[in-house]
Amino acid sequence: MNSFIRLSPILLIILLVSVGFAEEKTIRIKAVGDIMLGSYHPDGFLRPDEKGSILKYIRPLLQDADITLGNLEGTLCDSGSTDKCEPDSLDCYVFRMPEIYGEDLQSAGFDFISLANNHIGDFGQECVTRTEIALENQEIGWSGRPGTYASKNVGGVRVAFIAFHSGGYCNSSLDLETAAAMVSNLTDDHDLVLVSVHGGAEGLAAMHLPDSSEYYLGEPRGHLMEFSHKMIDAGADLVVGHGPHVARAIEIYKGKLVAYSLANFATYGRFNLQKERRFGAILDVELSQSGDLIGAKIISTEQKYWGVPFVDTEHRFSHLVDSLSAEDLPLSGARFKSDGSLILH
Repeated sequence: MNSFIRLSPILLIILLVSVGFAEEKTIRIKAVGDIMLGSYHPDGFLRPDEKGSILKYIRPLLQDADITLGNLEGTLCDSGSTDKCEPDSLDCYVFRMPEIYGEDLQSAGFDFISLANNHIGDFGQECVTRTEIALENQEIGWSGRPGTYASKNVGGVRVAFIAFHSGGYCNSSLDLETAAAMVSNLTDDHDLVLVSVHGGAEGLAAMHLPDSSEYYLGEPRGHLMEFSHKMIDAGADLVVGHGPHVARAIEIYKGKLVAYSLANFATYGRFNLQKERRFGAILDVELSQSGDLIGAKIISTEQKYWGVPFVDTEHRFSHLVDSLSAEDLPLSGARFKSDGSLILH
């Protein structure tokens, strides 16, 4: 004789709902802006070995996420030449880091790195390939060249990462239809899709976000609001921007977070870090497995000593972003508490 437990309809509903919540996982993502750990070109712009990695003071704050991502400005390449600059020019900016610095990125906890930017091609295609190999050797996923993306399984949650830039041999942020199709395709076999975009004008005058196409030195740098909205409409769960080298507004669009510029994070020796350019951030975001925004916080940082990042206990980046969001996006701008925590409505 078969035996079974008879449940009331109410208890059955409670059980099913409880099981559903138990299966919904939370993914913690940390994102930063531009990274350039020191350059062979010109001589004298690598941090002395005895001083250690420029990431050593900030490393613990990057290692505790399920996914940590950033944008690598330049190449990991031990040899190579450039035709962009004269050999000893200090007025021309090209970046070539030692390949062993890939270990530095791995030890800091990076899972995904964007190679879609205006410096990945500084030393030609050979150094692009060497950079990709250096990251792969450290099991760091990358996206940059047209058609490329990276994936990671986090406790059964499938996460995709795809990076875009407005120029060069990269996934293009100017071709909105192709970009949207790529993101949409990734949603077919991933739970979460994270988008990185390098674009916008540069410098202190570029802090305010325009609702228009942008240019820098005559080069088209994309319409960042249009691009970001299009990516979320196509299924992206988070859009992280960088490129202007300064803070920009953060938006909540259709329940998704768009950070329009996380600025300079760890940029040693060759970057202009005067005034607001020295401030950066670690954007700490929690998403549900289905992409719902659970919470977020801006951990403000400041670069010192030629470009070594430290936590900024004055929270100046988050205060700046809060102000810019209110001014530039009065209807959709994200607002932050004094400690950098996102105010959810």
